[in-house]
Amino acid sequence: MPPISPELHDQIGQRLRQDREAMLATVRARTAGDTDDRPAISPMAHMGSNDDAPTGEMLSHNEEHLAEHETNLLHDIDAAIGRLESGGYGVCTSCGRDIPEARLLATPTVQTCIQCQEQIEKEQGTGRGPTM
Repeated sequence: MPPISPELHDQIGQRLRQDREAMLATVRARTAGDTDDRPAISPMAHMGSNDDAPTGEMLSHNEEHLAEHETNLLHDIDAAIGRLESGGYGVCTSCGRDIPEARLLATPTVQTCIQCQEQIEKEQGTGRGPTM
């Protein structure tokens, strides 16, 4: 039996495709030329004739990080679409257990069950535990 229902399959598939198109539009907007035909992520894109160089560099640096983040999100979406099409969607890539529907609906690109994700965060020290 597949790990998710046909209805959830259709719902998640539609959502992932919409998310992918929205993210592609965002990436295209960031990399397309602005009024000066310079993409927002290009070096010196945020420098005018009287601008502060460190501020312009900081803005360009931020744009590069946003572009990298968006690229990673696109990769995650494409991977989730691939798992959905191959029949592996909804199965934890770490332990093989089914991922609860609520988790899939909350984060359609999720690859692990809660227990495995907690273990990964514990090992990497990236969890959202106490900060003080």
